[in-house]
Amino acid sequence: MKITLALPAYNEEKILKDNVLKLLEFCSKNLTDDWQIVVADNGSTDQTAEIAQNLAQNFSAVKFIAAGQRGKGAAIRAAWEQNEADIYCFMDADLATDISALPALIAGVKAGQDLVIGSRFLAGSKVSRSLARKLISRIYRLILKILLNLKINDAPCGFKAISRKIKEKVLPQVQNNGWFFDSELVILAEKRGYKIKEIPVVWKDPREGLDKSRVDVFSLGREYLRQVIGLRRRLR
Repeated sequence: MKITLALPAYNEEKILKDNVLKLLEFCSKNLTDDWQIVVADNGSTDQTAEIAQNLAQNFSAVKFIAAGQRGKGAAIRAAWEQNEADIYCFMDADLATDISALPALIAGVKAGQDLVIGSRFLAGSKVSRSLARKLISRIYRLILKILLNLKINDAPCGFKAISRKIKEKVLPQVQNNGWFFDSELVILAEKRGYKIKEIPVVWKDPREGLDKSRVDVFSLGREYLRQVIGLRRRLR
């Protein structure tokens, strides 16, 4: 069984090398399948692409691609579409979700789930983040439940695995190429009756104390609401 692990990266020169090496070591020790890590750069203006290329040259299990346009979704889409696999995963390059949950994520798809999601709202999850991020995460959850009656608890969590079926049947229908990409993927999969499972995770905001300005969570929240409303209209 072949597994593609996508790592979307935008201006991650400070953390990319260490995190890829950490992921490489973990996968080597804990995954028995044929796996590869695909670092997908989506228009970085720092040394991210150069670092990723160097890693790909030195480690056969690492591949580098340039997504060709900005946006987290564009990077994930490029990594998945350009690589054939049985299971497709992605995680944020900052490894906010502890990678110890990766075997469980993959095992869920192997067991017959179409999509497996890390959830920060399940019993057993351990989450450390700022008050602002806690607030915006709960607002996201409320928006999805009110406007779309979504049963999934944590659609935005950047730690997911999908089957080849989802890649072939649902991915082409996803229109967003930014931060809303994987939420849209989850929403479409649920509305079309695919089997989805959430698993508990350990999640820590690695940006705290390092780079708090990277994401304006409130501006992101407004954009998220706009995307949800647009998707709701499409689904009617």
